Amino acid sequence: MFAKKYTVILLGLCTAFSSVHAGMVERYMQQRQEEKVPLLAEKTIRLTYFKQLIDHNDPAAGTFSQRYYIDESYGATDDSPVFFYICGEAACTKRALNGAIRNYAQKFHAKLVALEHRYYGESLPFNSLSTQNLRFLTTEAALDDLAYFQRHFKNEKNWNGKWVAFGGSYPGSLSAYYRLKFPYLVVGALASSAPVMAKEDFIEYDAHVTQVAGLQCASQMREVVSEVEASLNDAGKWAQMKSLFDAAAVDHPVDFLYLIADTGAAAVQYGMRDTFCSSLASSPTPLQGYAEFAKKLYKDMHVTAVEMTAQGAMSENPRDYKNGLGMRQWYYQSCKEYGYWQNAHPNPALSTRSSLINLDYHHQICQRLFGLTQPVNTTELNNTLYTPLMDILTSNIYFTNGENDPWSTLSLAEKNGNAINPKLTYQLIAGAAHCDDLHSPSVLDSDSLKSARSTMESLLAEWLK
Repeated sequence: MFAKKYTVILLGLCTAFSSVHAGMVERYMQQRQEEKVPLLAEKTIRLTYFKQLIDHNDPAAGTFSQRYYIDESYGATDDSPVFFYICGEAACTKRALNGAIRNYAQKFHAKLVALEHRYYGESLPFNSLSTQNLRFLTTEAALDDLAYFQRHFKNEKNWNGKWVAFGGSYPGSLSAYYRLKFPYLVVGALASSAPVMAKEDFIEYDAHVTQVAGLQCASQMREVVSEVEASLNDAGKWAQMKSLFDAAAVDHPVDFLYLIADTGAAAVQYGMRDTFCSSLASSPTPLQGYAEFAKKLYKDMHVTAVEMTAQGAMSENPRDYKNGLGMRQWYYQSCKEYGYWQNAHPNPALSTRSSLINLDYHHQICQRLFGLTQPVNTTELNNTLYTPLMDILTSNIYFTNGENDPWSTLSLAEKNGNAINPKLTYQLIAGAAHCDDLHSPSVLDSDSLKSARSTMESLLAEWLK
C-alpha cells in the first residue's frame, strides 16, 4: 500500500513548505514540515460534503461526494465576504483554513471555505484510478467544480457577500485561472507561487538546485550520479548500488536515478542543504554519504524507496492515495496538461542529475502508468489559460513569488518579462521560498514578506469595497 500513513495538504495549502510539482521525496519532506505547524481553530472548522457533477457537460453522468471545510467564525452574516481556498493535488484537511488566509478573514470579517480537488483525498468520482476513469481529471473540470460549488452556496445558503479566491502553487494557478474564467463569481484572486505557464521540459529546476547546492556539493552530487550510471551495465554492481540505498525493490534504473536526484533536490531546497552536503563531504566517499543520508531520510519519513518513485504510482486503487499524496493522479495531470518534468539541464555545469532524466524517460512514465503515447499538449492549456492572463480584460489577480523558488520562472513576474498587464499586481519576495506568503505571520518574517502581505490587505480592501 502506498502513502497510507500520511495526511497532507501540500500544494493544496502550501502552508508549510509545499511544491506540488516537486518530486515525491520533496513532497514528503514538505509534509513533515507541515505536520509541525499547530492546527488553529480546529473546533470551528466544519467538515461536510457536496454533490458535485462528474461531467459538467453531461449532468446525466452522475455525481460524486466532494469534501469541503467551512468556518464562519469571523463572518456571521449572509453578506459577509467569503475567502475561498482552493485545495490541490493531495488530500485536503482542516489545515487548508490555517495560515495567512485566517488572519485576512479575521481582519475583513470573512467566512472561510476550502474545497477538495476532484480525484484527490475522499473526493473520488470512481472507485478505480484507471486511465479510462481518470478522463474527467482536467483543469477545466476543476474550475467548473469551483463555479458549480460556489453557485450552490449563493443560491442555497444565500451567501451574498463578495468571494475572493486563494491558492498556492498548482492551486495558485487555479486561483488565477478561476478569476480569469469566472470574473463575475470572484472579485479577486491571490495566486501565490503559481506556475501558470505549463512547460514540458522544465530544466530550470535542475539549474536552480545546482546553484543552491554550491560548487563543491554540486560536484560531489555529480560524482555520485556518475558512479550510479557506471553500475547500470553490471548486474552485480547494480544490485549492490540499490542495496546501498535500501532500494532493492526499485525496478527501473532511471526511477532509481530520479530518486537520487529528488533526494538531493529536496535536501538542498528545504532546509537540509548543510546536513546533506556535509554528509557527502565528510564520509569516506560521497556515494556512502549520499546513501546514508537517503536511508535516514526515508526512515524518518516512514516510507520505502519504491513509494518515492513512479513505480509507487502504478496502483489504480484510490485507497492507496486517499490520505496522502495523490501521486498517480498528479502524474496523470502532468502527462495530459502540464508536463513540468524536472529534467536534467543540457549544460552539465548547471546540472546535478543524470542526463538519463529527460523527456524520453518521462514519456515512458506516461506510457507505463497510463498507456499514453502522445507527449503532453501544453499549447492548449497555455493558449486558453496562460496567455489571456496578460490581456487587459483580465484584472484583480495578485501574483506573489519567492525569489528562491524555481517555480517562479513559470509564473507572472517582472523578472520573466511577462508582468505586462497593468490590471494585475506582482510581487517578488526577497529571500522567500515557495508559498511563503501563505504561512501564518511570524516575528521572523522579512520586511519583504511583510510587505507582500500588506499589499494583499490593501487589495482585499479595494476588491471588497
